Amino acid sequence: MIRTNETSIYLVRHPAVDSSSKSICYGDSDVRLAPGWETTLEPLANILSQLPSGHRPQQIWHSDLVRCSEPAHWLGSRLGVETLPDSRLRERFFGTWQTVAWSEIPLHEVERAHDMLEHPSTFRPGGGETTDEVSKRALSWWNAVVANADPSSKTIVAIAHSGSITALCGTLLELPPSDWTPYYLKPSQHMLIRTRQKGTGGIISNLSL
Repeated sequence: MIRTNETSIYLVRHPAVDSSSKSICYGDSDVRLAPGWETTLEPLANILSQLPSGHRPQQIWHSDLVRCSEPAHWLGSRLGVETLPDSRLRERFFGTWQTVAWSEIPLHEVERAHDMLEHPSTFRPGGGETTDEVSKRALSWWNAVVANADPSSKTIVAIAHSGSITALCGTLLELPPSDWTPYYLKPSQHMLIRTRQKGTGGIISNLSL
């Protein structure tokens, strides 16, 4: 049931990337999507298109990386709404690790990957972003777009990455990074958040598409 004073936020992870990129640490660099990715977003397109009048999204927000902008344009075309890029929704920047095969990154560095969760304010994988920095920019998007949304915006959609989505959900729930695992989305999966007051709300469901 949809309440008139409620805003629904769909956080969507982009579809799976092409198999040629799965063995590398691509971070916030651009990589291609796997062929046929459009079919994986059909269920979401159907959900959004069947919402009651006045509750359909007015725009699709998305990370400015190609693997998010392409699905956003596709979904925007299906729904007849504009798409809005925002770099705050990007994946983590992995510094010198980016575009390097995981097998070629020194083992002693890869073994420290857990420090992204255990030392979120200081550890920089490959000299890139800390977990706290990813959280802050994702939360900045939330505060600008969701917390201050026009009352007529009953549904907000954002296509982003596992890193930025997980960090945003964990931060909204005030959970330590070590407890963020339940909010890690698979490709094309989405998280539905409902808010009844500006800037506040709880995660309602994690829906697999």
